[in-house]
Amino acid sequence: MEIIDCRGLACPGPVIQVKKKMEVQPPGSIFAIEVDSEASRENVRRFAKSRGAAVSVEEIEGDAFRLTVTTDNVPTTQKELLSPVVFVTSDVLGSGDDKLGGILMEGFVNTLSDQDTVPDKIIFMNTGIRLAVEGSPVLGTLTVLSEKGCEIMSCGTCLEYFSLKEKLAVGVVSNMYDIQEALLKAPSIIKP
Repeated sequence: MEIIDCRGLACPGPVIQVKKKMEVQPPGSIFAIEVDSEASRENVRRFAKSRGAAVSVEEIEGDAFRLTVTTDNVPTTQKELLSPVVFVTSDVLGSGDDKLGGILMEGFVNTLSDQDTVPDKIIFMNTGIRLAVEGSPVLGTLTVLSEKGCEIMSCGTCLEYFSLKEKLAVGVVSNMYDIQEALLKAPSIIKP
């Protein structure tokens, strides 16, 4: 079995290496990738699973992980073809008064759970990540949306920048590669 050593490779490098490998592998192929951070482990695992691959994880020497990936072909679901992606880059809606903007953003997010169509993904970047952390006024709604199948993704760089990574309360820590891919594949993007 081929092992790809991505230890020491910064985000989103390990995900890109797995993507390249999966593109040339026939269904049922097996390869492994080694990473040296929990964030890389989760990003690679999530990416491979999103492509229909089976992934097993084992801890190896020190703080490193080996992910064994078995490729497969999984057809795109109707949900992926029709559901929009919501791209939130601020914790306020609009410009002008931030207090009003906060009220409007809270109303926007809370109303999403009442719609007939649940977004495929909600992506939080910049100050938008504050909506997915402990103490957010919309955590209940985001949890309900997650339970309905909406993937909640928060930018890892943004969480680290604002020292909020440990306070993420819903969804997953994501990376620029996954975020770009979600936006590029989205049938429509809603940016409040």
